[in-house]
Amino acid sequence: MSAVQAQDLVVRRAEPGDDAAVIPMLRASLNKLEDPHYEAFLHWKHRENAFGPSPAWVALHDGHVVGYRTFLRWRFLDDAGRVVTAVRAVDTATDPSYRGMGIFRMLTLRAVADLTLAGDGIVFNTPNDQSRPGYLKMGWSVARRLPVGVLPTGPRAMAAMITSRVPAALWSQETGAGLDAGEALGDPSVATALLQHAPAHGLRTDRTPEYLAWRTSFGPLRYRLLLASDADPAEGGIVFRLRRRGDAVEAAVVEQLVPDRRTGARLVRRLLRETGADYAIGLRTGPSAGLLPLPGQGPLLTTRPLAASPPSPKEWALTLGDVELF
Repeated sequence: MSAVQAQDLVVRRAEPGDDAAVIPMLRASLNKLEDPHYEAFLHWKHRENAFGPSPAWVALHDGHVVGYRTFLRWRFLDDAGRVVTAVRAVDTATDPSYRGMGIFRMLTLRAVADLTLAGDGIVFNTPNDQSRPGYLKMGWSVARRLPVGVLPTGPRAMAAMITSRVPAALWSQETGAGLDAGEALGDPSVATALLQHAPAHGLRTDRTPEYLAWRTSFGPLRYRLLLASDADPAEGGIVFRLRRRGDAVEAAVVEQLVPDRRTGARLVRRLLRETGADYAIGLRTGPSAGLLPLPGQGPLLTTRPLAASPPSPKEWALTLGDVELF
């Protein structure tokens, strides 16, 4: 493929008709060939998103899709309660025969230009060590490390947590603890009651009943809702899922919608007791009652301004639900 040059490629916005070529390329590129949930996961993530469908771009050679890049729509509120529109740099793939031509960079920079002209505010993501240098060369900067908090059930669980330094499984394990979060939060009255306790300061996700219903609705993720009181959701609750990480089972606390730290800490302890998980984990940039600091650990958040100024590093008030999946 050395005879093909960048000028031989056509870059344009992706269309639904491109899916037939894009999805197999994503499966192969991201090692998802045997994943039975992957196509439905993409549809949930990019087409059903409460913040709107994901914009995407493709590179074509002789009419064939050879590269793909998409950005997940997101919406934040700043400390004054103003809306900040955002996108998250997520799925990308290049046909193996066309790698080494700079297609990833070409598609990403085209997307940045189009999104800026469209008025989107900022782009953010948590790239791994391999992809981060490429983003930094395209104008991204490291905003901060998102600090992790944990609560192990005891010394044996702590040892399992320390030795299980491998990626967590994407799909969740079953548990009978709590309620099916997708079903419970599909009731606007339950979601509205819990959202009385949503974060109110910093740059935080614009949590609405529609957002909570979408965010917890994909079946294979098995999100659960543990309420402080089954009789009254206004007393608070936490959203979590169980996932395998090496020899350990961790309870990922993605939302704490609680009136005070005591309620949050009590629910985290109850979560561990009722699920049998080895430890609970979450981010300490958002509500994280009951979770203890794990120094030097956590994903690196990177950002790039589009049509708005980037927030300061200390403004970010993210929970695990904002970053743990996408």
